[in-house]
Amino acid sequence: MNLKKLLDPFPMKKEAELVAQSIAEDPKHVQQLWEWCISNEKHSWRASWLMDKVYDIDPDLVRPYIPKMIALIPTLKNESKQRQYLKLISCEQLPKDISGEFINRCFDLLITATTPVAVKVHAMQILYNFSFIEPDIKNELALILEEQMEHGTAGFCSRARKLLKTLR
Repeated sequence: MNLKKLLDPFPMKKEAELVAQSIAEDPKHVQQLWEWCISNEKHSWRASWLMDKVYDIDPDLVRPYIPKMIALIPTLKNESKQRQYLKLISCEQLPKDISGEFINRCFDLLITATTPVAVKVHAMQILYNFSFIEPDIKNELALILEEQMEHGTAGFCSRARKLLKTLR
């Protein structure tokens, strides 16, 4: 399967779902998809988007790559890839030995004004999930969420309110 050919030009959602279904039916292509995700190809973010579609079909195929995504986040600059990887990470249980560098990056993404809302929301969810491993961050996270809600979008505030109810 030539993923590059399938993803360039940009597929419509339905086409991407069909490609994801093909990958899920023949899991040997997941490694090829991951290699394209981490490449420096011009449109490699599309592979990250497709990885999300594969996760929707069969999360077990993507789970082995979650630790690799966690390792990439602290240095990843591509916002599209950040959004997709953080979304996938937020859907999974965090490893107990998660790096402080990753958690610090999630805090940075959450408090930086220029971070896209979707990235902030996924980082917020990850930090909330991490608070079950490290309860000491609950107060800090709650304070940041309250502060960020003052200028947050409706989507951000909605998620923050839900998380704040259980953080308090």
